[in-house]
Amino acid sequence: MRKIFIFLNIVLVLYSCTGKPVYPDVPFDGLKVVINIGGLKDEVPIFYSFRNDRKIINFFVLKIDNEVQSYFDACAKCYPKKMGYRVDRKDVVCRACDIRYSLRSLKEGIGSCYPIVLKGRLEGDKYLIDKEAILEGSKYF
Repeated sequence: MRKIFIFLNIVLVLYSCTGKPVYPDVPFDGLKVVINIGGLKDEVPIFYSFRNDRKIINFFVLKIDNEVQSYFDACAKCYPKKMGYRVDRKDVVCRACDIRYSLRSLKEGIGSCYPIVLKGRLEGDKYLIDKEAILEGSKYF
């Protein structure tokens, strides 16, 4: 019985933390992603998945002091592991190496494990990200 318990725990640990995260599909009009900023809360990132052919490109959008920012759910160092980030209170934490960054520090962040910036723009109450900008980051996924 004890061997079965140990075996099941090992299987659970090995398989519960693997695999690329998948998030809700992002609103897309065929040319660009369109996100209503009214749904964004300060310092609460929202993760999305963009599907292009067979590739899923993950990213998150974040509002800090009424400024909207977007980042790929990947870093230059750990992207081959395809694990992305998780949120822990006011930080994002790399799932691969467990390095943590304050959400407020992301814009100025320089380092191999900071999330990669995804260019977007604010137009009225919408945050827009061009399809080309998202596809430029496909190599990380």
